[in-house]
Amino acid sequence: MPNDYRCFLAIDLESVLIGKIEEIQKEFKQTTNNIKYVEKENLHFTLKFFGNINKNKINNITEATNKVLANIKTDTTNNPKETQLTLKGIGTFPNKNYMKILWIGTENNRFLNNLQKELDLEFEKLGFKMEKNFKTHLTIGRIRNLKNKKEFKSKIEELKNIKIGTMSISKISFKMSELTPTGPIYSNIKVFNFNS
Repeated sequence: MPNDYRCFLAIDLESVLIGKIEEIQKEFKQTTNNIKYVEKENLHFTLKFFGNINKNKINNITEATNKVLANIKTDTTNNPKETQLTLKGIGTFPNKNYMKILWIGTENNRFLNNLQKELDLEFEKLGFKMEKNFKTHLTIGRIRNLKNKKEFKSKIEELKNIKIGTMSISKISFKMSELTPTGPIYSNIKVFNFNS
């Protein structure tokens, strides 16, 4: 067993939206570009990437996450609409001219922004750097080589305002990532439910 584990905190995509994401991936598969698409079981919104950490850090992160969630559970119970997340739009990171990540965005969500900020403040106390420009997004592909950049940009322009659907933020998952030659394998260390 390794001493360090590659870990991150995430919101899993609801299963009802997976089919719609796969349809969008198919749209891009029709282009003549080399893109590694994220498998349906690995689709998620990253709240915090921790990198390689040991068991002590895992325990500390778990305690910090529990602390934050304990303070916001009342809000989610009183106003469940705040936890509704709408997936909308397509873009690339880091920018339109140098494209490495293909993502689906979300409409601005005050609850999620506040959750991420409160978690980040606690994680900073554990020695992790604060996120400078956090943007909620769902990575659907990693761009290896754009054989036809014009074609690719045209497809993004065509789908840039597409509305995928809405899901509820009911839990967050503390995950471990094992890197393999065929791609990463994710497993849950702990799932935090808002309503428990």
